[in-house]
Amino acid sequence: MENEVLELITQSLTEDRLNHILDCNEEYKIAKMYETAVYDKLVETLSETQKELFNDFIIATNETEISAERLIYQQGMKDLYAFLNALSKPQE
Repeated sequence: MENEVLELITQSLTEDRLNHILDCNEEYKIAKMYETAVYDKLVETLSETQKELFNDFIIATNETEISAERLIYQQGMKDLYAFLNALSKPQE
């Protein structure tokens, strides 16, 4: 049950809050524009077979990054929860 709640919270926060934060960050927007420009240049030089393989690679990489982002975010939430619990315990 605890993992299900954590999954729901993580999904909501990463889909809504993090996307909003990224969309408002100028440094990220500039990096994203550069990434798109480099990608477009690269794709222009590839054959159709190479484009397909490259796009498959990009999809696989993105899926790995999404999984890592979720795990990292969840671990951060767990660490914060443990930290707050430690602070709330009476000092002896």
